Amino acid sequence: MAEKTRTIKKVRYGLKSGSMTAYIQSGEIEELNPFALWDHYQAKNVCQPVGLDFHGHSGVNTITYPICGHLRHVDSTGSQTSLEPGDVQMMLAGNGVIHKDTLKPTDGGRVETFALWVLLPANDVEMSDAKSLKFTAGDLPIIEKNNVTTKVLIGELNGIQSPITSPSPILVLDVAIAPYSQWEIQPNEQLTAGFIFIHSGKAYVSSTEVHANQMAIFTPSDNRIEVRTGHCGCRLLLAIGQPLNQSIVATSTSVHTSITRQKESQLYIKQLLKKRGPNSNG
Repeated sequence: MAEKTRTIKKVRYGLKSGSMTAYIQSGEIEELNPFALWDHYQAKNVCQPVGLDFHGHSGVNTITYPICGHLRHVDSTGSQTSLEPGDVQMMLAGNGVIHKDTLKPTDGGRVETFALWVLLPANDVEMSDAKSLKFTAGDLPIIEKNNVTTKVLIGELNGIQSPITSPSPILVLDVAIAPYSQWEIQPNEQLTAGFIFIHSGKAYVSSTEVHANQMAIFTPSDNRIEVRTGHCGCRLLLAIGQPLNQSIVATSTSVHTSITRQKESQLYIKQLLKKRGPNSNG
């Protein structure tokens, strides 16, 4: 009998608003627990830096992964960093943090970045003080084998450990697969939930064909993951994790385990924004 592989439960096209496409809405978090957000920002012919002014988050671990362009990150932990394509900014929002991210286009006027939110366990971590860390592309291990290049962004794969760890057990990979090739992994059996996002090309996950800019959500399972390509190959991002057995109270800016914790964090974020003031630098 052939060894079972993970199947795809559904494919999402995302909700597009301007240059941003959101693939997880606040009411859909339970289905992808422990992942609370997956946003893809992509624009062409950009003439000047783009981004949002200071705003707040809480109760989640946020990961920002620029693909094209240069990203300037400033937050209330004191972090002021510049990211090149392939770098990662991890901001554990905890009880509240405010930040501002600005994307500067390449000479060709292109910008592209991904944002991932991961739920925090319902313990002291959920309401801990925020912290922010930058990891350069050179910090992240790369595995090259059988016409496949795998960059380990977060977690551990086959004994290869990324320097980026998450309070909630997850594995996040950036994978390039050559045409007419096959890639397979056997993740930790606890990492039963998650998705594959096809960045470019086309792939076959189990018996499901998935195209560029589509999110393929796994049927919860501890089976191995298998991806095959045809004539065009593909680049994909994979995120799988261990679901957290806890309440989920979500808004567009935060996810907590209770309304009380949510309100406490919202009050703290308002204080941070007020303290910063309209004339503050950053």
